[in-house]
Amino acid sequence: MLTDQFQFQAEAIIRIGGKVYAVFFDTNEDGTGNFPILALVDSMNFVKDPNAIEDLDEASFAAKYGYVFRGHEDLLVSEIPTLTSGQEVADYRSVMDIQEAKLDKQGKEEGMSWLLDRDVQTVFLAAVLTGQPVSVDDLDETQWYLSSTPEQRNVMAEFYGDYEAYEKKVTDNISSIRNELYKKEFTGDVNDLTRVLAYGVATNKYTPEQVDLYIDFIGDSTFLEVSGGEQMLPEELRPFVDQFETTLGQSTAKSYIETYVGPEGLAGFMEDGTLLRYASLISDGQEQRVKDELQGLHDNMFPAFKGSTYSTWNSYYSNRASKIINGTTGNQIVGLTAKQKGIVNDLIIEAAGNYQEFDKLIRKEYKDAPGVKNAILSGMLGRVPQAVSGVF
Repeated sequence: MLTDQFQFQAEAIIRIGGKVYAVFFDTNEDGTGNFPILALVDSMNFVKDPNAIEDLDEASFAAKYGYVFRGHEDLLVSEIPTLTSGQEVADYRSVMDIQEAKLDKQGKEEGMSWLLDRDVQTVFLAAVLTGQPVSVDDLDETQWYLSSTPEQRNVMAEFYGDYEAYEKKVTDNISSIRNELYKKEFTGDVNDLTRVLAYGVATNKYTPEQVDLYIDFIGDSTFLEVSGGEQMLPEELRPFVDQFETTLGQSTAKSYIETYVGPEGLAGFMEDGTLLRYASLISDGQEQRVKDELQGLHDNMFPAFKGSTYSTWNSYYSNRASKIINGTTGNQIVGLTAKQKGIVNDLIIEAAGNYQEFDKLIRKEYKDAPGVKNAILSGMLGRVPQAVSGVF
């Protein structure tokens, strides 16, 4: 039997299919009998007398307990709370408290948001007793179901429908994320962070792009601060801030380079080693020196916008160019292609900040673009007399 420290003793110790279980009873008040709760004996140290183990098969289990053997454990013996001196013996609810705590932990750390909904937990806790698997249909009246996306519901269905495939996806994510953390020179135990990120991707809570950004935030506190602080991170990732020492300040350096001189400048700085130099200066506390140097570079590259930053003025000109090139549908603006972006940046410099000159240069460069053609056609029709235009 179990050691005397446990709050309640098992009715029996059985072995089925090579696994050893402690059997507890849930006594039903409606007189339908005792429902067997199986706790997997995860260490034989919990068994006082190995000779007391009763070997059963599924048929003999059903005959002995009046219920079909469900083929899985409800909890682990090691998870049953121990009795401390002076404490009253707890009832069966102790087991359910453990299960509920496990669901909460999974929901927060593994991105399984459906487990945090109390109505959903009721369904899952009932499954602990009945052994019936949970399906998406069982949850269709819960708040989680009503507020979740089809993708999130598919993750839940995958988790219970093909757990091996789900775990394979998580394992692959863990390997990939751990490699990324090592590349960014995270030092210390990264296992918990890796697991939370991996489950976040597996459950569609984070995109891979968001994971990269969150890693940068966690590994570079300066970058996180200039980006808006801890509120930029999901709640479950905030405890990891300041937990790791990294020798890289590259995230902050990239952010400053893109802000002051744009993505084209960043690409060049990554090749010539300037990025690493800036990262080193930032790590040494010389953040202002980096800003001052980048401001000087910006003012030399874009003299018409001296004293400003690339990120301040470029988006306005790019949106203006897109409206001319592609036209507009409501308020939607079509993003420029990488090639268009390079040409537009050259024309911004050529126009020297003059809006009218810039518009003229864009229409000339993209005279065959749909937005330009439609604008010309609209202008022509606008000059046709009303009496004549009515013929069309």
